[in-house]
Amino acid sequence: MPNSLNSNALNQYAARFTATVLNEAYRNETVVKGPELLKITPVRQVNLGILNRLFDQWKNTALAFRSIYFDFESEDVKSALQAFMNTVSQNIAVKRNDLEPLFLDSVKDAITLLYTPESYFEEKLRAMPESVFTPEKAQQLIKYTQIHNGIAKALADRLADSNADSVYMTQVIGWLYEIKSDVELLDDVTPFISQFSEILTLDSSELLPVANASSHAVPQNGHKQEPKSFFDSAFSEIDPAKPVAIPVQASSQQRAEPGVAVLSEIVSKTNSSERESLNNRFKVDIPKVSDENRYGSVQVKVENIAGSIPLGQRFMFVNQLFSRNSEHFDKAIYELDLVKSYEEAENLIWHRYASKYAWDVNGEAVQALLSIIKRKFS
Repeated sequence: MPNSLNSNALNQYAARFTATVLNEAYRNETVVKGPELLKITPVRQVNLGILNRLFDQWKNTALAFRSIYFDFESEDVKSALQAFMNTVSQNIAVKRNDLEPLFLDSVKDAITLLYTPESYFEEKLRAMPESVFTPEKAQQLIKYTQIHNGIAKALADRLADSNADSVYMTQVIGWLYEIKSDVELLDDVTPFISQFSEILTLDSSELLPVANASSHAVPQNGHKQEPKSFFDSAFSEIDPAKPVAIPVQASSQQRAEPGVAVLSEIVSKTNSSERESLNNRFKVDIPKVSDENRYGSVQVKVENIAGSIPLGQRFMFVNQLFSRNSEHFDKAIYELDLVKSYEEAENLIWHRYASKYAWDVNGEAVQALLSIIKRKFS
């Protein structure tokens, strides 16, 4: 197995996959509920990744109730809090803007696990709180891992064989290095590639170094868990060996439409005050739409929208059109660059961005953006 993936290809695929699924899931709904998340894609590992992230939020909510002024060790309090949290977990309802980042990360995680299990498990282990591995954490790792589940089980077995209540994470990572080459613990990646490709074709050659674009065939593993909350009962409602897909009938046009762009690291890491400062430093006067980028009387055509926006104008768009959120701006420009006609671009602008960000459609910034888009399709 390779140790790394092409990060640009991974980000782009995950963005397009996410957009394709969510466009369908939210076509007639404003929220997606818990049971729907269990079957939102044919790839159960993606669905489990979303569920795992919601589970972490659920636990954090329970911890937020604690206070030094009350006895949370009281059996009555513990029982009531558990009942309340279980009720909350049965009423999951997620809006698109809130689900999208969880979904995107889950897709990237699932593909990383599929092709580079060593990297995936090491990252998950290092992210565990308190830097210790316990039976509870081992079981959660097993529960939320479908692809290459044998590795998660092998780590849990190593912990059990140690007869320790917990071990430091450095020890567990050492175990990972010892078992990573055991092909008996790895699944055949072919069925999972097919599951991804039901939504959007997954091309291994784009993600992997050429020499490593291969698969290993070994049996798959499953798991069951006694239901208590939604996060427990969810696992009894799905046959691990038979992923269930939400009906997605995406046209070729929809499949080419991304939901999340590759993020601009420099801009996304700056805070609002830094962006304002940079905006002042690079402030430029935006020419009138009718005069912009013309040579004589002929308007200059551009190959792509993203590459034709100067820095000062970029900051104007981010600040005035996208609520100072450079990630939202990058996502929108990426989507606009993928459409095939000016009519499609207009449809995106008026039906998605203008309404979402309450644009003044006759304002200078909107007109400047439209002018750039027209130049691509002129």
